[in-house]
Amino acid sequence: MTIERTSVIRQSEEQVAAEVDGEVVMMSVEQGNYYGLDEVGSRIWQLIETPTTLADLCEDLTKEFDVEPATCEEDVVRFLEELAAQGLVKVDGAAG
Repeated sequence: MTIERTSVIRQSEEQVAAEVDGEVVMMSVEQGNYYGLDEVGSRIWQLIETPTTLADLCEDLTKEFDVEPATCEEDVVRFLEELAAQGLVKVDGAAG
């Protein structure tokens, strides 16, 4: 799966998540695994509560964090691919 700038990302219904001390912890109902997200991962999780494109997500993140747009997109795509592989996010409009 290739996540493109126009791909729409959203949280999967197949997970349970909660905020603990400012960071998100979640469990994949499908996989039965627990995950903890750092500050940036937690912010991404908050932003994809409402379906959003990769382009809009990265635009928001570059405003909030000191990161170059190209680096942000590369890191966010890698992160979202990992979450998608675990069934934690859904990606619409991805190639492949």
